[in-house]
Amino acid sequence: MRLENCAMAGLAVMIGFILAKGLQFSVYSPQFLGLVLAFASAFVITGAGNTINDYYDREADKKNAPKRPIPSKAISAKGAFYVAMILFAAGISMSLFINPQCIALASFNSVLLLFYGRNLKSSVFAGNVAVSYLTASTFVYGALVLQNPATTMLLALLAFLANVGREIIGDVEDIAGDKKAKIKTFATKHGAKKSWLYGRLYILAAVLLSPVPYLYDMLGLSYLFVVVIADAVFIASIVTNNARLNQKLTKIAIFIGLVAFLAGALL
Repeated sequence: MRLENCAMAGLAVMIGFILAKGLQFSVYSPQFLGLVLAFASAFVITGAGNTINDYYDREADKKNAPKRPIPSKAISAKGAFYVAMILFAAGISMSLFINPQCIALASFNSVLLLFYGRNLKSSVFAGNVAVSYLTASTFVYGALVLQNPATTMLLALLAFLANVGREIIGDVEDIAGDKKAKIKTFATKHGAKKSWLYGRLYILAAVLLSPVPYLYDMLGLSYLFVVVIADAVFIASIVTNNARLNQKLTKIAIFIGLVAFLAGALL
């Protein structure tokens, strides 16, 4: 499931809720219950997506990541598929108790995660865009609890740009296994050099746009202080020529970025 990714998705839902004026409601309100359900829903759907991705990547992972549960035989491929389906069903079921907009987004994202693992991962750039949209949509999901998604669109854009860059560079790390498994990615089609170039440009675009939420009074000064740290880590990630190090640094930077959004919304 990659629990750290699940937790980050849940945190993004919380940030979206807060930006949509969620702090105006008490912990005993239906709106707060909606936040709890949205957090749990995003958590398990993210876990389902990671699980189904491992299921469809099982041949490539024999080369790229042999220690993952399926190639290491910690779980059977069929068992992983059933776990993913149960998690998808649980996540969508939780959304049924929030509102129609959340049901629609949870259902759409679940189908997209399944389609990504089975089809889009081999469609070069479309797969990178799909994963980045899914990451960005967690902010919108939190705001949809209060039916106020417009407040999160700019933050979703920043998350989208950073993740597109991360995804493109991440494909470089898996070139050998993806070629062996005949999986078409941006890196296998265009090569490592071009992948680094485009990945860096997307991440740099996110860094350059990061002050905009403060400049437009969407987030407070505390956001600016923390996002500078995230930007520094992002810059470090694109200075390196090591794809694995880039993935680690961008994950850290994205987490710090989430903290920046939260600090800006609360302080």
